[in-house]
Amino acid sequence: MGRQNIKFWGLLALATSPMIVTFLGVQLVQAQSTPELLISVEFPSGPQRASSGETRGAGTRGFCPLVPGQIELTALTPGDNVATTVADNPKFFVYVPEHEAKSAEFEITDKSGNSIYSTKLDISETSGIVQLALPKKLSLTTNKEYTWTFAMICDEWDRGADEYVEGTIKKVEISSDLENSLKNASPLEQAEIYAKARIWNETIATVAELRNSNPTEWEELLTSVGLQEIASEPFAPCCQVEE
Repeated sequence: MGRQNIKFWGLLALATSPMIVTFLGVQLVQAQSTPELLISVEFPSGPQRASSGETRGAGTRGFCPLVPGQIELTALTPGDNVATTVADNPKFFVYVPEHEAKSAEFEITDKSGNSIYSTKLDISETSGIVQLALPKKLSLTTNKEYTWTFAMICDEWDRGADEYVEGTIKKVEISSDLENSLKNASPLEQAEIYAKARIWNETIATVAELRNSNPTEWEELLTSVGLQEIASEPFAPCCQVEE
């Protein structure tokens, strides 16, 4: 009787083992086929974003009234409003609410207040997330800080009535380790590498390009810097700066 039991359980084990192997094989294939599930573009924690401050509209509201409860003009920057880049002419992102302004001014100044670039933009039909890039002829200097400003011109005759946001940008030198890590990485992996290195402008620019195919990562990035209320806002087809 004992031998029959042993034989029975032995046959049962042989019969079920292919099922176990097959199941494990499927699980392994699934894990290998979805490596991007392990990628995180959450930006490293820093100072908490203030409820009001330089990332929000800072001008008066005489000629640019907002709809009650509407999100204000907002710079898409880290919580401390200071960003780094490894690009000569990086991209900048600003959320522009519905408004009555006809134009805006985008300007970069050095620490002495000298303007190194300034341009006016037609925003008469613009609302949503605006992407701005410096012209290719302009290159930021490594290890130098700049202030950038995006101002909605509410009254051409009274610039004190502008609605504006500003931030700090610093170009840093890319390390050899970071450069090597980026070489064979996918775009989404590159975004994760930039985020871990606290390189904001390349992180958000890369994730923005992948937003249609990877909306979760876009939401994750903005949420990590306190901008979750803007994550669902559309990109605005606006404001190409001069080359």
